[in-house]
Amino acid sequence: MRKSLNSNFAALLGSGSLIALCLPGAALAQDAGAGIEEEVVPAIVVTGSRIRGIEPTGSPVIGLGREDIEASSASTTTELLSELPQVFNFGATDASFTSANNQNANRTFGTGINLRGLGTESTLTLLDGRRLPAAGTQSQFFDPSVIPTMAIARLEVLADGSSGIYGSDAVGGVVNILLRKNFDGAEAMGRVKFADGFEEYQAGLALGKSWATGSVMVAGEYNKRGTLFASERDFYTDDLTPFGGPDLRSTNSAPGNITVGGVSYAIPDGDGENLTPGDFTAGTRNLQSAYLGAGVLPEQERYSVAATFEQEITPNIEFYAQGFYAERDGVLAGPALAAQFDVPPSNPFYVNPGAPGERVTVAYSFINELGTERSPSSQQAYHITGGLNAQLGADWSANVFYAYGHDKERSLTRNLGSGPLGGVLAAALADPNPATAFNPFSSTGNNNPDTINSFVGSFRVDTDYGIHEYGASVDGPLFEMPAGEVRVALGAARQEINFKDLAPFQTDFDRKINSVFGEVFVPVIGGNGPELNLSAAVRYDDYNDVGDTVNPKFGVTFRPVESLTLRGSYGTSFRAPTLSDTGLPFNQYRPLVDSNNNLRNVLFIRGGNPDLQPEEATTWSLGADWQPDAIDGLSLSVTYYNVDYTNRIATPGNDLLALQKPELAPIVTFNPPIDLVNAIIAGGLFSPPPASPADVEAIVDGRKVNLGANKTDGLEFIGSYESFADWGSWRVGVNATKILSFDRSIITGTPLRDVLDTINNPASFIARAYAGAEVGGLSGTVFVNHYGSYDNDSVTPIQDVPSHTEFDLALRYTLEQPVAFTQSVTFTLDVQDIFDNDPPYVQNGNLAFDPNAHSPIGRTIAIGLRAGF
Repeated sequence: MRKSLNSNFAALLGSGSLIALCLPGAALAQDAGAGIEEEVVPAIVVTGSRIRGIEPTGSPVIGLGREDIEASSASTTTELLSELPQVFNFGATDASFTSANNQNANRTFGTGINLRGLGTESTLTLLDGRRLPAAGTQSQFFDPSVIPTMAIARLEVLADGSSGIYGSDAVGGVVNILLRKNFDGAEAMGRVKFADGFEEYQAGLALGKSWATGSVMVAGEYNKRGTLFASERDFYTDDLTPFGGPDLRSTNSAPGNITVGGVSYAIPDGDGENLTPGDFTAGTRNLQSAYLGAGVLPEQERYSVAATFEQEITPNIEFYAQGFYAERDGVLAGPALAAQFDVPPSNPFYVNPGAPGERVTVAYSFINELGTERSPSSQQAYHITGGLNAQLGADWSANVFYAYGHDKERSLTRNLGSGPLGGVLAAALADPNPATAFNPFSSTGNNNPDTINSFVGSFRVDTDYGIHEYGASVDGPLFEMPAGEVRVALGAARQEINFKDLAPFQTDFDRKINSVFGEVFVPVIGGNGPELNLSAAVRYDDYNDVGDTVNPKFGVTFRPVESLTLRGSYGTSFRAPTLSDTGLPFNQYRPLVDSNNNLRNVLFIRGGNPDLQPEEATTWSLGADWQPDAIDGLSLSVTYYNVDYTNRIATPGNDLLALQKPELAPIVTFNPPIDLVNAIIAGGLFSPPPASPADVEAIVDGRKVNLGANKTDGLEFIGSYESFADWGSWRVGVNATKILSFDRSIITGTPLRDVLDTINNPASFIARAYAGAEVGGLSGTVFVNHYGSYDNDSVTPIQDVPSHTEFDLALRYTLEQPVAFTQSVTFTLDVQDIFDNDPPYVQNGNLAFDPNAHSPIGRTIAIGLRAGF
């Protein structure tokens, strides 16, 4: 029976039906690699099970092999995975830094994987089954782009709750990255990608050697991407009037604006000297874009290397090791620093057009003194695993391992008058000396540089994350049944996690997790007729700080005939708050737009919450896979899934649209009492502080909290057809997801609300389809990417955002042994968004575009070369 299961799973991984159906040229690309990679089918452990040689019972696995990776136009592993409709662009991403889904906490510009829209923190990413160091300054996701694509043999995506097998975080599903082994030879690749105002360069190399008792592989990549500036995209603006919306440019401008008694006065252009009340007109405003000089995508430079090593010590014992090292440096271009402050009459440039002799509030941009901002960040990550595999006899095997991973995040931004520098700014405003006083009435930048620099500070968010993991496991047959062997896996593991916040706070938190787990596979019906297989797994995790949990998972697979598989799964999942989730809060003072499109001065409380409780979820799914004998080359798969997610940890108040959303009313305080404002100011870090407590018009509590619930269900469909002819081959395919419901309670105790097809939440329908052909060494594929329509309910009246469809093209041409020292050379041409289709207009806060739903890049052309030796 095991032979049948192995061959079925090998067919699944080898077919074009469930593997990378929607990647450029997935099944059309020819292997330009030189090396020969021997695929060892027996005794493999597949994502979704800990038992060797057993396919994941009841759960579908999408696999992406080497041909799929080489055929894709994606530059990184994360981009490759993001082409799947099951992956949503919400959460940590380098393309959006709004407050939606806590994206503005992603200060180092990483990108996580978000399966089924449940959040990057609810998708577990593994390296050959081992946990990886969490990334980001809040340690809530792993960025697969740190793994060079040249090093990857296969990616396996299990879109199903799997805490019963893998423990915490596996709520939305699991991504397992498998590195290349048994590779002989060398490969090299290079690619350049460009669009209007944007360019990216990539180069990679892989070397491998195998011998009778072992193998070694080393691969590395270099990637450099330039900044895409907002000025290069008409839709990346806060002046929405060309689209029929309001003008939301900021009054923090140069020249600035005076406000007296709620009346605005535009400051005249000039050096700000010798102004009189007669120079001003009541009700006028100067406006400046918050995206002036800002970047849409940050500049990034990446270095990464990965390696594997295997060596038999004896015929029954094998030593193995693998790991990676990666660095990423980035710079995010931002607008100039700006602020509002009170100017006293002692300032030598003072003028008050409304109430002479009284303090006056000025909104001002420092673009002429300091220019636009460039905020650097960096990530350094590495992971290494070593262990022993042993054959114990009677088809039993054992594994012992140790793994260590580390992630270092560094980020820097400048700010104005934060902390003690607030007194310096106040003194500069009150200084009676014209040579040293700060003049906020100027638009020429004629301020004393030493004065300006005296109240400009820096704000760092620096963290270190380390994880030790070690454990042991055994698996093998218990006894024989008529349908085959009953097999089990048993194991235990321990994690030791350390999280250090080095700036702006200094904290040092530790966590220890002890785990035991088991799994059993039972073939109930087998032989030459129908098959029925059952599996059950259970895992116990004991946390030293948030308690313990037991999570089971059950699976069933029924094959009434060889061509049809029916499957189902049920399980519970658990996600503990991360050590940063429970950390200290920090506060921000900034303007937010209310429901009447007015800017209001807001104290924005953000950061951790020590009272958080763990998340819990119940997941189940039903599905069918059909490869009809009568239609050779056709493969169809459908899955229904259901997730009931409770006690969720999120930041509903960390939303720049908080003043506009009725459901966030419980965490918004309008016209707060002065005593409350003073208490928050006295206890928190600000960037920048308010000019006066009386200027605060609202308080938004954007800290992490446990939500009431998140319930979702949906359908996922994958289909493909491939046909061969005398002239070559052709194929078509589609991968689509249809979410049926996505309900959420924003605040604990409030009713569930349907947020499906609304801004900053999943669209109900996303699909990627393809059609392609191969003739000799030439292959071509056209892709259609569709993102469904949704409602922008952050504005009144609700805006209907239309669906958006883009077309891609992938061409490959392979020459076999064009010169003596190469085995093959493949030339690649990829065009994404062929028709350069602008995304639909969305009034997204003060932006005319929704970066969570659409790419800002537009038509992109990539030219590449891959050679094998």
